[in-house]
Amino acid sequence: MSDLSYKLAELRPALRPVAESAAWVASFVIANAISQEPVYFLILLLVMGSDVLDTSDKSKGLFRDFIAGSITAILALALSDQLGLAVGALVAITAVARLLQKLA
Repeated sequence: MSDLSYKLAELRPALRPVAESAAWVASFVIANAISQEPVYFLILLLVMGSDVLDTSDKSKGLFRDFIAGSITAILALALSDQLGLAVGALVAITAVARLLQKLA
């Protein structure tokens, strides 16, 4: 492998959470623009539900859910969207609670 391949392999773990967070933001903004927020909220809740029910020791999914819920709540607050704020806060709080439960 070339040096570039090694450097990209080292960067991949750091870039993935950033890309996932950007995707959540983009999907929220697009869903809000085309008035399809319920679909976004349903997906967010389903992904969180699967991560909460996951019995493995991995917590990457829960951390991702925390970030997605927090970003959703912040964007909803900026856009004066009460449902988005409630769903985002619910997802973020649930993810943190489950993360703390896994760490204990």
